[in-house]
Amino acid sequence: MHRLIDNPETLLSLYRISQSATSSATPQEAYSTIMAEIQRLFAPKAAAISLINPNSSLLEIEYALGYPSDTSQLGIHPGKGLSGRVAFNGEPILCNDVENDPRYVKLIDGVRSKIIAPMTSGGHIIGVLSVARATIDAFSYPELDQLTLLAEESAQVLQNVWQRRQLANQSEQLNALIEVSQNIVSNFETQELWSTVTEAAMELTQARLCTLQLFDKKKGKVRMLQAMSYENEFISSQGEIELSESLAGSAIRTKRQVEFPNITTPDYKDLQDVPHDSGVTSCLSTPMIFEGEVTGILNVFTRERHRFPNSERRLLQAFADLAAVAAQNAELYNRVFNSEERLRKSERLTTLGLLSAEIAHEIRNPLTVIKLLFSSLDLNYEPSDPRYKDKQVIKEKFNQLEEIVSKVLSFGKAPEGIFTLWDVDELVADTCLLVRHKMRQLKIDLEHQPSGTKTRVNGNKGQLQQVLLNLIINASDAMPEGGRLTISTTTEKRDKNKIVIIYIEDSGSGIPENLVEHVFDSFLTDKPQGTGLGLSIVKRILRTHHGDISVSKTGPSGTTMRIVLPAHK
Repeated sequence: MHRLIDNPETLLSLYRISQSATSSATPQEAYSTIMAEIQRLFAPKAAAISLINPNSSLLEIEYALGYPSDTSQLGIHPGKGLSGRVAFNGEPILCNDVENDPRYVKLIDGVRSKIIAPMTSGGHIIGVLSVARATIDAFSYPELDQLTLLAEESAQVLQNVWQRRQLANQSEQLNALIEVSQNIVSNFETQELWSTVTEAAMELTQARLCTLQLFDKKKGKVRMLQAMSYENEFISSQGEIELSESLAGSAIRTKRQVEFPNITTPDYKDLQDVPHDSGVTSCLSTPMIFEGEVTGILNVFTRERHRFPNSERRLLQAFADLAAVAAQNAELYNRVFNSEERLRKSERLTTLGLLSAEIAHEIRNPLTVIKLLFSSLDLNYEPSDPRYKDKQVIKEKFNQLEEIVSKVLSFGKAPEGIFTLWDVDELVADTCLLVRHKMRQLKIDLEHQPSGTKTRVNGNKGQLQQVLLNLIINASDAMPEGGRLTISTTTEKRDKNKIVIIYIEDSGSGIPENLVEHVFDSFLTDKPQGTGLGLSIVKRILRTHHGDISVSKTGPSGTTMRIVLPAHK
């Protein structure tokens, strides 16, 4: 074989094949170069490049000369036939009369002699090169050595081309993943989010079908939300499914990806979420995991039987986890806007309550006077006198009006609600979590500076968060072009008692000087659509918590509000 390396024709072929490692953009171009050199050196009746399929482990003709098209992709088990034998043991074969060799598998007519060499890369056999002629004793052992050299060089070239192609594909997938990630993270409409997730998974993996299911841990069931490239009847027919009747059950229980090579077998017939008669064969179920818990399952289906490589597995797992985080973000974002809407409704109801209380208060005074004057008239009528009945009706109506006024005044008082102990820094952190997306949209940098010490207050969490949300919204309205909002907590001693102080500092335009002293009064506002009740509600809530609020400082560089609450001993 060493003499063959000095052969100019062999050297030229090896050089041309090696050059194709960098000049070939696709494996097909490399196959064409290899086959051209085989044809030039051996002038065969037929020749083939056969590769081992990593999914099926069969030896399949990848590129051929002199073979009919229907033999393309014909699979042979390693060890079967002459080519399969070489692919199995890695030793080249020279057969100068194939019709008398029991190992020979006939694919085309007119072949009598054949040489076959293994293609080995990194110690692994990836395929074989085979050359055939029409006459007996048509090959020599030097030609077999020559083919072996070409097979070794071809194997290295193909590995290089495949690796470059794989890197290019991974680069494309990474770019697509980044683009899709941006779309998902910025999408807060839940239904649109699911559509984006399934469409992107289809595009990234070139799958035939993709479904998305949500997992309800309390019920132990999954529910189909989205299916791409399939009829809507499949979605509408799927209600909640028990894990034992679902394809997703294995991935949910193990919290790992589960591959199903062939879902067309009878073993999967009774599973309700398997898309039967949809032209799919293999499936990869990927759990959507958020904070260690499975929130859903992303199922990717392929038309043909497919073994999902590690690159696809990692891609889908990262994508599923990203989708899980995006879903949580969308839920938190919706919760913020629901909180805002509830706050606005609360303001409107409070306005109505205050107006009712003021009207009732104004009615009660003259009503009391009228009632006293009526009693002082000392109108005594006989029971038989019609006026006696009228007098009784008037007294009843006086009492009824007084009762109504008392009820309205009692209703106007804000209930204290259920008071429990809450960690101040955790309360502030939870509130910041609710508004972080809106602050990002408004280009406001929100920073929480905790006190560093565990301090608790006795209060109603919902009302205290309403206070913080109201102040944060007011601060954001003062920074229409964006800015900085800092919430810091600290503690102080006052009259041997410990108090908690929360500072809310913005970089807005400040409060007008003429409004500073009255900023907590009811119905005082400088907003076109404001009710003027936000800060008055805040002050009233804090007072029911034995606390208070004040303007610490304000000016063109911003405003700082100061909340004081008694700390729990």
